[in-house]
Amino acid sequence: MIRSRSIRRLLLSGLSLFLISGSLVQAQTHTSMEVGKSPESVCRGFGGKLFLTMINGDEPGDGTIVVVEGEKVSVFAKGFNAPKGLVFVGDHLVTADETTMWKVDSKGTATKLAEAKNFPKPIEFLNDVAVGKDGASVYVSEMSSPGPMFDPKAERKLWDLDSPEAKALPVKGCIYKVTLKGEVTLAVPENPAIRYPNGVAVSENPSEEGVFIGDFFSGNLVRYHDGKYETLASGMRGIDGVTVTKDFFYASSWTQGKVWKVDRKTREPKVILEGLKSAADFFYDIKNHQLLVPDMISGTLTFLPIE
Repeated sequence: MIRSRSIRRLLLSGLSLFLISGSLVQAQTHTSMEVGKSPESVCRGFGGKLFLTMINGDEPGDGTIVVVEGEKVSVFAKGFNAPKGLVFVGDHLVTADETTMWKVDSKGTATKLAEAKNFPKPIEFLNDVAVGKDGASVYVSEMSSPGPMFDPKAERKLWDLDSPEAKALPVKGCIYKVTLKGEVTLAVPENPAIRYPNGVAVSENPSEEGVFIGDFFSGNLVRYHDGKYETLASGMRGIDGVTVTKDFFYASSWTQGKVWKVDRKTREPKVILEGLKSAADFFYDIKNHQLLVPDMISGTLTFLPIE
């Protein structure tokens, strides 16, 4: 009898949720799981499994790449300093780790793809990574040292855009292209439009050219093509991850803990997830119609359904 009443209460609760939301689909919300200390980037890799870069602590060499299988999280590769952007390309995982690019094979063995001496200019802070359209290269953002962007008197607060401190910031950030053979070329030169580039992406549309860049400091999404910088959306300060689809842009904010969906026609950002402590470099999981969003400060991975 107690069991029957419990089931009845559960059914009534579910019905109430259905009536309040208007539909069962709308009643569904995002879910999160704990994955460890300081997750930064996520992608699907070998066997369709989820892999994440984990910055972990401040000790050199304590960074890892972990694999998520169901509710189990285990170390797949180790020996990195502070691994950030992560992609799967050419049957390898590729990650940016401070001033080094690594590629990792199916056994978890990491080898250097490119290091500071291979870049045409001095580098300070490699960050996000995106797979090139040729499937044999990656784009990586050279953010330059992020410290000058922040007001030291407040935690994770960027200088106001019209402040003297903002106007005095250097212009050193750029985007490089690195082949799977380790050949490095400058893909997007430094420019005030991308003073501190973080998120980098290419369009899922094979015929759409250009490199899409999220500028962390300004909060602008910029497209670079044929030597021109075009601002496509704005108002997303602290922009970290970026994804470009046929109809939408998606962007996350490390400082605001938000994720936006931007209609490409109206160019108006719409918040589709908020309340995270630090929304880092997410993965657009096309097959499962979701965004996978690491929260670096909370140590969680959020699964966000999208249309």
